[in-house]
Amino acid sequence: MSETRHDTGALSALAQELLQRLGIHRSVEWTVPSCELQRELAAMCWPCSSAVLRAEMLTGGLCRTPSGVFGIHASLRYLRGEVPWDRDDLQEYGSRADPRDPSQPLLPLWMLDDPRVWLAQDGCVFYGSHVDGPEYFTLAFEDVCHHWESMALLDGYVVAYHRPHIVPRPRLESSCFVGEAAARELGVSAFAPGTRGRTRAWTGPGVSVVELDIPGFKQGTDVVSDSVEGVVLAAAQALDTGGAARITSPEPLDADLLRELPVCSGQERPFSACHVYRWGKFSSYEDDRYRRRHRS
Repeated sequence: MSETRHDTGALSALAQELLQRLGIHRSVEWTVPSCELQRELAAMCWPCSSAVLRAEMLTGGLCRTPSGVFGIHASLRYLRGEVPWDRDDLQEYGSRADPRDPSQPLLPLWMLDDPRVWLAQDGCVFYGSHVDGPEYFTLAFEDVCHHWESMALLDGYVVAYHRPHIVPRPRLESSCFVGEAAARELGVSAFAPGTRGRTRAWTGPGVSVVELDIPGFKQGTDVVSDSVEGVVLAAAQALDTGGAARITSPEPLDADLLRELPVCSGQERPFSACHVYRWGKFSSYEDDRYRRRHRS
């Protein structure tokens, strides 16, 4: 992947800047002209709408180093065995039916870990999972740029079955929608790129607040901040509403900061690379019962 470019088109300038800081770049060798992508999809007997072509033009080839590469062409390369990857043979690989209209297929954008990311023919982005049994899907983002804008604001991570071993900055995950109150507490007033559909986002110097409503995967408010004080202030807002919360930090929380919050219900350091503090029963993506309740 020697040649890279950062011209992510309709992505906001802020999202492009944040992705660059995270080391997420676009590799030319993982992109193809639209006519070639149409030929590749035709060989799979998969349709190719104008929205599919535009999605690939805007974000195909974005590298989530060292995880892998995002996009339809990238997914086809993995499927054809042109590059090595940790294939899950419990899953059938191919297109999926759009839950809104089973006659329309979803095409793979990301298959390298869970949730899988799928593209609808109208450009909407779905999350899919099969880790606890039958596969299910949820409409996650309005389009690929919306997906990556949210990823950029949240340090390159929205949700995953296997959570990151390392976090670059302190992070709050809460089970309630307190984005506006948390943003106000942190001195952030302007909506950020990514505020579309069921997602609301605020960002300012050194902090981002994002409300996500993706049933079965992520519902609540996430905050990332340069300072651990920022996530503690946001956690207080979430806990005041009676919600559950989890703080993940590269460094342990100071005892004085912890005294600003209710007594936490659990502390973890599962991978020796981050410190985790929990308040309440956090029904997140890795809770099988939570996903079953939302499967339809």
